Amino acid sequence: MSGAPTVEVVFTRLPDRVSRYRQELLHDGPECRISLMRVDGELAPLRLGEIELPEGAAVLWYLFPGRAWEVAAAYDPLGRLVGHYTNFIRPARLEPDRWQVTDLWLDVWQPRDGPARLLDAEELEAAVEAGVVEAVEARAVEAEAAAVLRSCSAGRWPPRIVGEYPLADVPALRLRRDEPGTYYANLIVGRLIAFGIYALGAISLTSLAFAALTEAFHGNRLALVSWGVVTAIELLALFGLSLAGRLPATRRPRPEEVLTERILFIGALVTGLAVFLYPDVDLWRGGLMGIYGALGVFLAVFAGARLRWEQRFPVLAVAGLVVCAAALLVLL
Repeated sequence: MSGAPTVEVVFTRLPDRVSRYRQELLHDGPECRISLMRVDGELAPLRLGEIELPEGAAVLWYLFPGRAWEVAAAYDPLGRLVGHYTNFIRPARLEPDRWQVTDLWLDVWQPRDGPARLLDAEELEAAVEAGVVEAVEARAVEAEAAAVLRSCSAGRWPPRIVGEYPLADVPALRLRRDEPGTYYANLIVGRLIAFGIYALGAISLTSLAFAALTEAFHGNRLALVSWGVVTAIELLALFGLSLAGRLPATRRPRPEEVLTERILFIGALVTGLAVFLYPDVDLWRGGLMGIYGALGVFLAVFAGARLRWEQRFPVLAVAGLVVCAAALLVLL
């Protein structure tokens, strides 16, 4: 975690028990903030819900500004999900590098396989009797916990973002945090590639079905129009689902897998030199038109991502686009 952004979590258990934790900040959004806690020798064993996490385990915390709860996803040292823990709190006081969290006793523990259970109800009642917390606040916490338990029973808890960002996606979260332009460019490019693969499969299967069942490709105009309409609907649906990341092969990019505009620029330059040195249009057109079209789209995505998420001029991406444009002029 050296060099990574961190946040200090000041955790208060009323009346005056204070613990401090240093966690890696992975995502700092207006609706949810995600931090990573590694269970080291000083923390182990870490009590969470009904379990104790040993050294080497990890906890992803999902803090929702303004909400009366936070959610933790607990993982064992092998990275396997153990369960989800919902901690009921006063809405956290958030500072740039410090979160102040006040615990209100009640918790809901959801093991990976098994029903959710409410914890520490007796402790909350004891706090009310001792005058540590007001009865009105206690009843409000109980109502929140009851709502969460109902959501658990209905399969609607934890919140969707908790499932969308598991421990396996920590490298992707770090890439988005540290290099947002590269992250979003790769996300879009990867999903465009996935769309192309799905589109090819959809067109092939639909064409086979129409060829087998109709005369679409043998002079039947109505059947041919029907094939075109069905194919267009499929492509529109696949395009939307691919860009939204709702299909397999559209996962978030990881640092070890990313394309960069440097790689794309070199690819455009090398193939461009071949075109300029041997400008035989008939020889090169068929093979390179598609390549330059794809390179141009990918470079444009990188240029837009750099400008949008990093606010810096994408020199290599623009240079690559110039090379692609010049090569396409030669080929045309």
